[in-house]
Amino acid sequence: MSKADLRKIFKAKMAELSSDEIKKRSQQINQNFLQNLLPRIYQKDCGKIFSLYFSMSDEVSTNLIAKDFIKNKISFSYPKILAENQPLEFILFTQETSFSANKSFRKINEPTKGEEIFPNFLILPLLAFDLGLSRLGRGGGFFDRTIESLKNKESKITTIGLAFDFQLSQDLLPTEETDQNLDFIVTEKNLFLSSLTSRGLDT
Repeated sequence: MSKADLRKIFKAKMAELSSDEIKKRSQQINQNFLQNLLPRIYQKDCGKIFSLYFSMSDEVSTNLIAKDFIKNKISFSYPKILAENQPLEFILFTQETSFSANKSFRKINEPTKGEEIFPNFLILPLLAFDLGLSRLGRGGGFFDRTIESLKNKESKITTIGLAFDFQLSQDLLPTEETDQNLDFIVTEKNLFLSSLTSRGLDT
């Protein structure tokens, strides 16, 4: 099945969720990340920086993670689109950070200005994933280009997808040379990690 066909299928599945259901499931996913993955990959006061994202209406929200990061003084940023076919840049979040819709992609909110940084942990949305931790995005290629660019800068980058359990594809997703597999994927009930066995860890 083509990527275009798969996008239609998984977008339709996501569209079936009510806003209340998305909020409830997002809270479960955020809590799973905070309780079961964050302690494994992050040490307090290590100076490493995360990147979150502003979710579209049908995506997993990162609001609870952002609140926890602010409370615990964990540094984080948000991505900003520079241009099509270009990697994203990342703006460090502060209490003074303001946001607006991207001029070309009106559904995407991003910081208007601020200090540009390079994140160590990249948290990103997706439409579907498989047990090999291949990610199907919306087709813009922004995150794939960004991950490749960060790796080329010899920046150690850990990639973490947030997804609903039903976004797991039972078949391997079609991939291209430019596609970037993820290191972890967090759902309501599971943590998946990239490994030779690509097993899911039941939480």
